[in-house]
Amino acid sequence: MIAVAVFAAIICCSGIIIFCRSVGSARINEVCTSNVSCCEDADGNYPDWIELYNPTDMDMDLSGFTLNKSADTNKEKYVIPDGTVLGPGSFFLLDPGFTMSSKGCSVNLLNRKKQYVDHVYIPALEYDTTYSRSEDGSGKWEIMTPTPGYSNSDAEPVDPVIEGSVIASKDTGFYEDEIDIDLVSSNWGRKILYTTDGADPRKSGIEYNGPIHVEDKSDDIDRCTVVRAVAVDLLGRYTRENRYVYFVGFDKKTAYDNMTVLSVAADPDDLFSYENGIMVPGIDYDMYVAAGEPEEYDTSKANFTRRGRTSEREIRFDVFDEGHKLILDTNAGIRIKGLSSRWDDQKSFSVFFRQAYGGRSKASFTTDDVDFSLHSLAIDKCGQDTATKMVDAIMGYCMQYSGCAVAKRVPCCLFINGDYAGFYWLTERFDRTFFADRYGVDAEDVEVIDKEDFTSGDEWGIDNFDRESLLEYYASNVIVAHDGDWPDFNVRFWRTGSDEGTEYGNAKMRPIIFDMNSRSMKSPGYDPIEYMLENFYPFQKLTGEDDGFRQDLVEKIDEMSSNEFERQKVLELIDDLQDRMEEQMILDRMRYSDCSAEEARESFDKSVDVIRKFFMERWDHLDDIKEKYLNG
Repeated sequence: MIAVAVFAAIICCSGIIIFCRSVGSARINEVCTSNVSCCEDADGNYPDWIELYNPTDMDMDLSGFTLNKSADTNKEKYVIPDGTVLGPGSFFLLDPGFTMSSKGCSVNLLNRKKQYVDHVYIPALEYDTTYSRSEDGSGKWEIMTPTPGYSNSDAEPVDPVIEGSVIASKDTGFYEDEIDIDLVSSNWGRKILYTTDGADPRKSGIEYNGPIHVEDKSDDIDRCTVVRAVAVDLLGRYTRENRYVYFVGFDKKTAYDNMTVLSVAADPDDLFSYENGIMVPGIDYDMYVAAGEPEEYDTSKANFTRRGRTSEREIRFDVFDEGHKLILDTNAGIRIKGLSSRWDDQKSFSVFFRQAYGGRSKASFTTDDVDFSLHSLAIDKCGQDTATKMVDAIMGYCMQYSGCAVAKRVPCCLFINGDYAGFYWLTERFDRTFFADRYGVDAEDVEVIDKEDFTSGDEWGIDNFDRESLLEYYASNVIVAHDGDWPDFNVRFWRTGSDEGTEYGNAKMRPIIFDMNSRSMKSPGYDPIEYMLENFYPFQKLTGEDDGFRQDLVEKIDEMSSNEFERQKVLELIDDLQDRMEEQMILDRMRYSDCSAEEARESFDKSVDVIRKFFMERWDHLDDIKEKYLNG
């Protein structure tokens, strides 16, 4: 795959690429109708794009030229801006602004006189592939790897996916006893290739000649079976891959009772290969070390520190509810999530639902009585809170009805290519759609702002915030003795960019509750207010400018201590979480630590007792903290 090219850098006439030919007028040279990660524009978006080429040895003025999809020139079209001059043998990359179907469409190029200069019918394309001329400006058209703004001579042909599929005799799901799976091609006479170890059947598939026997493959860790299958015709062309997941004998494993189960099936190369794998240190780390840079986790680079669309890999995503009923099965994209936790053996993930993957662009399902209806989710292993994995959950449950943004979550376990990957929380992600769905605002108007985005002290003025939710935010963080990477880090707000005239669409900043897992609920005597008054300018400004903020914050701490964080209520929540999570946390610790089941249980219970002790003792210290704050 050619490296990502930024639109703005290519469109500038001074930066266009010279590849001389002498062939007539401007030509449509390359088209991408499903851009997931191959070309990023100057705003960080990934629009579909068209590349034009000047095959002549003279400058070509494209001002007023038109691109469209229809013979009716008044319909959707893109008019090339005045002053656009394309040099000899140069490329012009553009976002046409109209929809080009990845299932096939036509594109026309017209000159200023509305005369057709070029035309191409684009067949169905997979994501991040293009329909391109084999030679720039001329030659036959082929499905190829993208070369946005560069010569097509650097592209490689891509085999088209043929119609058809492989159908299994048993559906994805949980089975008590061993089963036999029959595979059938939807088109007669095609050979079937399959794997049961997560590998790509097109690379290392076994030819299907009879039933596949599926049994419980668990040994030192629990395992399910992922069957990946394709059919191939006489010309060596493959169908789209089908994947089936089978959990056999898990009814006898009590750790999975009433537990949401997730299965991620991906090409192992996308996860673990040296150059492309996003779960390994890989080539990025070796190159960083070879350059003589430090090896500490907070500064060094690795494959799993990659970010953005180019770090996203396609997966098959299956969700089984707490009763182990399949409630979601779709293709999706996955990225590594987190900061320093990326260096842990157990990773967190973000999941994206896009039509380009052939799945659903918006997932909607219910598990554990929680409705998920967003277009992206997180599979969260809870960062630094490896001991209990319940700190974020406690804060989330206590703050779920506050004015602060809090993600819904359910406990779950994850399997990657059939292997148990540990205990996680399935949560919502704080993207624009989250705020639009939750608060009834315009998604395009939503702004998410990190503390680091503020460039002047004036932005911290109280008038820029929703005061009530800000009081709730600081009061809750004081109650749980949030320490470690807060408040210097992990401070984030959301707002609408304009006043929409609604309760939440009033352009006021509101806090987002997230990432409580560095140090919270550990030290009953810790005073966050003292630290903020001495070291945190935003809090100093609020306290100094708003005469009533001190008194109102103390009253809010009192109020929330008696309601959202009422001691007995929180202690019962801790007991419920401990009962729900314990068997899974034992498996999780055994998976990532060299310990026995009994040692894992003892360690988990002891760590939970620290949180329990915190909430039993915290209220004895809050009165002193409040008094000191009021009289300080």
